Amino acid sequence: GSVILVVAEQCEGRLNRATWETIAGAQALAGGMPIKIVVIGGTTGDVPSDLASADVAEVLVAEHESLEPYTPDGFTMALQTIVEQLSPDFVVLPHTYQTRDFAPSLAARMRKSLVTDVTGVSGVGSSATFSRPMFQGKLSAAVMPQGTAPHFVSFQIGAYRADAVQKGSAPAAVTKLTVALDAAKI
Repeated sequence: GSVILVVAEQCEGRLNRATWETIAGAQALAGGMPIKIVVIGGTTGDVPSDLASADVAEVLVAEHESLEPYTPDGFTMALQTIVEQLSPDFVVLPHTYQTRDFAPSLAARMRKSLVTDVTGVSGVGSSATFSRPMFQGKLSAAVMPQGTAPHFVSFQIGAYRADAVQKGSAPAAVTKLTVALDAAKI
């Protein structure tokens, strides 16, 4: 069914705080759609259990030695596999340097739309429109992704507050995913 997949950003078990802001953005977008968070890396430490405090359906963990250190190839391959398995409606990411590095190639490889640097969401689910700055912030455009799901969306840092994340009454389930990666292709 329809689901929103949040891609958490962490490095060696340390979470990038922008991930919490992105979860808040995903909750604004969801309109009752379940949210899953995916944490990928060589080692993720306590990050998955920390994120399980959010009001989300599930936290997915994909650890593979080829994902540490970060490479755009490794992340693109791993996330393509995960996105194809889950077939979410939206894949949302924090608009960090790392996302800017791999998200365009991931969306292009999957032939899906990518809306970057989103500052706000109006409406929910498939009828949502996304606000994003244009022309060095002089204009704000309302963008609706075209084509078939999943749509990739990155949220501008500071667009949502980390402390706006709705917490669950109990921790979300944390599930390990197996990702087969060909190290020779990285």
